[in-house]
Amino acid sequence: YNEYKSYLREAKMVVPPTFSDLGKVAKDVFNKGFSIGSTKLNVKSKTSTNVSLNPCFEVKNDQLACSFETSGSPCEGITLKEKWSSENVIKTNIVAENKLAKGLKLDLEVVVNPASSKKSAVVKTAYKTDCFNGTLDADLNLAGPTFVATAVSGYQGFQGGFEVGFNTEKSKMTKNTFALGYALNDLTLVGFVRDLAVFDGYVHHKVCDKTQVAVNFNWNNQSSAAAFAFGAKHQLDDVTSLSAKIDGSGKTTLGCTHKVKSWLDVTLSSQLNAKSLQGVTNGLSFEANL
Repeated sequence: YNEYKSYLREAKMVVPPTFSDLGKVAKDVFNKGFSIGSTKLNVKSKTSTNVSLNPCFEVKNDQLACSFETSGSPCEGITLKEKWSSENVIKTNIVAENKLAKGLKLDLEVVVNPASSKKSAVVKTAYKTDCFNGTLDADLNLAGPTFVATAVSGYQGFQGGFEVGFNTEKSKMTKNTFALGYALNDLTLVGFVRDLAVFDGYVHHKVCDKTQVAVNFNWNNQSSAAAFAFGAKHQLDDVTSLSAKIDGSGKTTLGCTHKVKSWLDVTLSSQLNAKSLQGVTNGLSFEANL
């Protein structure tokens, strides 16, 4: 019995990621470090009373989109968030974490459009503990809510989970995804099967402290269509990093992020078709943390 207890202590228990975060290290290689087709300014600041302020401005297709987000905690375990966009949409979140039970998070999200008088609300719950991380979301549609449930379990590097969505109004399943992965040291593998028809896989390898590479492959069983993408990120020095990705069609994207000041990051990106060397698109992003 003592040997069994010693084995349990040595087998370190950890909380697995949420279903949406499975393969996140690989997805970040493809999604972060790029700003294509737009000029963006994102400012993050925090007051002395721990109220976060986040204005964001983006020019894309000759149109300016703005948003302002603020969040604060009136008391321990309670967080209030509000986001207002230039489309005149107001989103409010009331979050309670570790209040009813340890590891339990409750989130009421209300979205209001004053111009059209449209309103919607979603109740989100999440629970995490050793070797388990699950969520359950439900929209407050009086005609019949839609439920989305996820669950992820992990042990000693192996991770498995599922995501299921069900529309009670139409009595129809809207989501059906299973995932299986493995993460240990410098290697991460994860595969998704969506609706028993689409297979999506990610591989991430941390070559060294400054370099990481990722591969994404997708195959549709119904159309027999296949897609492939390769991405890499390299940290040149303490203030500059380079990112690159290319897919099977030849679309190549390059990005460079430079820390101009301790509070300001600038990202410059370019995208072109490597086969024809045409279709060049550029982007510029500024992120300030004040």
